[in-house]
Amino acid sequence: MLPSLNKKLSFIIKTAFFTTALLAVLLYLFTPKPDITQPNAYSTAFYDSSDKLLRLNLAADDRYRLWTPIDKIPLSVQQATLLYEDQDFYEHIGIDFIALINAFYTSYIKRSHRVGASTITMQVARLHFGMNTHVIFGKVEQILRALQIERHYSKNQILEAYFNLAPYGSNIEGVGAASLIYFKKPAIDLNLPESLLLSLIPQNPTKRNPIKKSAKLVLLETRKKLFTRWLEKYPDDKHWLAAMQLPIKVYASSDLPFEAPHFIDNLQSEYPHLKPGEYKTSIDLNLQNLLQRHARNYINRRHRDGLSNTSAILLNYKTMEVVAELGSVDFFNNDISGQVNGVRAKRSPGSTLKPFIYALAIDEGLIHPLTLVKDAPKRFGGYTPENYDQQFLGPISATESLVLSRNVPAVNLMYRLQKVGLYDLLVAADIKKLQPKEFYGLALALGGSEVTMLELVKLYAMLANLGVYKDEVILKKDATVINENNPNNQNNHIKQLISPEAAYLTLQMLSENSAVDEISFQKERRQSYPVYWKTGTSFAFRDAWSVGIVGPYVLATWVGNFSGEGHPSFIGRQAAAPLFFEIIRSLDSYGLIKGNIKPGGLNITEVDICSTTGDLPNVHCPKTEKGLFIPGKSPIKVSDVHREIYIDKVSGLRACQYVESTTTKAVYEFWPSDLVRLFKQAGIVKRQPPPYLDSCLINDTSTRGSAPSITSPSNLISYTIRASKLKQEGLPFSAITDTDSRILYWFVDNSFVGKVERDTPFFWHPQVGEFDVRVVDNLGRSASVSMRVKLVQ
Repeated sequence: MLPSLNKKLSFIIKTAFFTTALLAVLLYLFTPKPDITQPNAYSTAFYDSSDKLLRLNLAADDRYRLWTPIDKIPLSVQQATLLYEDQDFYEHIGIDFIALINAFYTSYIKRSHRVGASTITMQVARLHFGMNTHVIFGKVEQILRALQIERHYSKNQILEAYFNLAPYGSNIEGVGAASLIYFKKPAIDLNLPESLLLSLIPQNPTKRNPIKKSAKLVLLETRKKLFTRWLEKYPDDKHWLAAMQLPIKVYASSDLPFEAPHFIDNLQSEYPHLKPGEYKTSIDLNLQNLLQRHARNYINRRHRDGLSNTSAILLNYKTMEVVAELGSVDFFNNDISGQVNGVRAKRSPGSTLKPFIYALAIDEGLIHPLTLVKDAPKRFGGYTPENYDQQFLGPISATESLVLSRNVPAVNLMYRLQKVGLYDLLVAADIKKLQPKEFYGLALALGGSEVTMLELVKLYAMLANLGVYKDEVILKKDATVINENNPNNQNNHIKQLISPEAAYLTLQMLSENSAVDEISFQKERRQSYPVYWKTGTSFAFRDAWSVGIVGPYVLATWVGNFSGEGHPSFIGRQAAAPLFFEIIRSLDSYGLIKGNIKPGGLNITEVDICSTTGDLPNVHCPKTEKGLFIPGKSPIKVSDVHREIYIDKVSGLRACQYVESTTTKAVYEFWPSDLVRLFKQAGIVKRQPPPYLDSCLINDTSTRGSAPSITSPSNLISYTIRASKLKQEGLPFSAITDTDSRILYWFVDNSFVGKVERDTPFFWHPQVGEFDVRVVDNLGRSASVSMRVKLVQ
């Protein structure tokens, strides 16, 4: 029986050998190249700008598997794995025949215990094709596939595939994912003890899962044995002996970071076709944590005031990189809808768009920073804007109007814009989901539209970049982006939206906005670095904003509720600004606020400006200050408000001529009557020049000062009157006069029709036809316009 059994066994072995050999030859010659480099599913890893891990996503099959090229896998890992798994890897053809025969005999003939004989190549075949190698047919297929792989791939490619497919415990596959999870570092940074440990796991990933307490002691002892073998080949590494005795310290997948969650979520949703891989983002984790820390502390302190949520963003305007993004104060707080990204949500901007109205007005030559504007009640058709404090300050400089956020001057400037309006600017800046222009009207100046925080900081970055609009950058330039919608495709959206001069002057205006909260900080800020900033409060106190430029950054903070519910505490300067400056102080403490916006080559001139009038000073202006304007564009003239007049020493009245013995000289302010009225309404009393002596003749007074300016009727305008109301309706005549005017006399076609006191309209009952309307003040100064009156039935 024994010889017969030996013959039978010999026949089986020979048959199996020749069958396998024949199949191997056929497979080697005729099968196509298998793709072992890219499995069906990979994870995606996002890093900050300094290569700190922000998030590692599961692959589509719920495994952590991160593709790592062979040049990013340290030699220590490669050598340790080959030492433990396949010492003859570079010599064999994918199969170790001696080991295979020995394993076959021990496992299937002798049946004493199962013995493995899988080479690295065979393991790649099993892992890639998902074979069951515990049965003989599966083992045969594995052998054939190994030969096939060896034919088509180099040893380094096979080794690379192994290190990206090998199981490392739990749902972790590949050395790249294992290194990030277990040791919180990329594979290239693994040291020798870590490399040896990882090389042990794939042989039995369930029992040798380093997270299990039961496996750690086994791994420690097995690693010591492997290190002994290692020293036989690399004796210079004996200095690692002490480290090999230390307890194994690893982390679990539950310890993976989950940083900048709103930013990463948005990145993935906005660019769904990003292929799995590793991406270096624009986020600076240190700055991200800074925003998070201050936001949480601030909301905790102000919770009693009704503040429960905030969003913030920090953008480097020089690189346009979003370096920190905080969508909400707590991503995991469902009570505040914490997973909503407030940075990307549409909200009313309140007054934060006003700087761009002033920039456009500067560009159009309507104002310069010290131009006087009127903060007074004004009706624009059916729209009558009011100020937040329900008060009016009268004539103030454009800079004061902007930093004090006066509504009427901003609306009036927007109304006067003819070339490029605020709506046109928003369209050019790619503000999404805008309604038609007519939908907003003039309310656009006060936050009638909706913008995202990101859109807002990009507008402010445009000011910092001297009118050049650019898209944000969310991935570093050295990130490998395989995507038809490249997130770094910034150069497609670079536009000059405002002139460099207008942008710079607007920044200087914003820098006059004083800091809030701490006086000591305000002093420090003005001495060391400027902050170009603005607040905003939306209608019904739904949104509190603070946004501005400091150092190389644009910073924005928002306080409110994602539900849209308002609260009396949601006021920009009171709710958002303190957090804004708290973050700035922290940035400064780390030395991150450096530099100033001081461009060269701008068409801007610095001159002395009369502080009272905002114009170039005449010889009688009592106080001047330095001011900037754009030559050839800014509306600037020599002021004639301060005038020297002669006062009779006896009566105190105004004399027509200077006589040294009977008169004295005095300087008075001669304001137009509309501004005098506004000063009075604002509680500002202006000293009025005395009336002339009775002995002064019209010929003496009519040539001095300014003639009236007729504001109604308008010159060369046709007025239409209903025939049924011809006798009842009156057409108002009004004019702006010099300060010393008292009475206005109105004439129609040289016929006197009536007189009124200054600042009082005269109502004329119109007739049909064309008329010349003339006004003469009590000092003989006059003005005239032409008009037409038509009837309709």
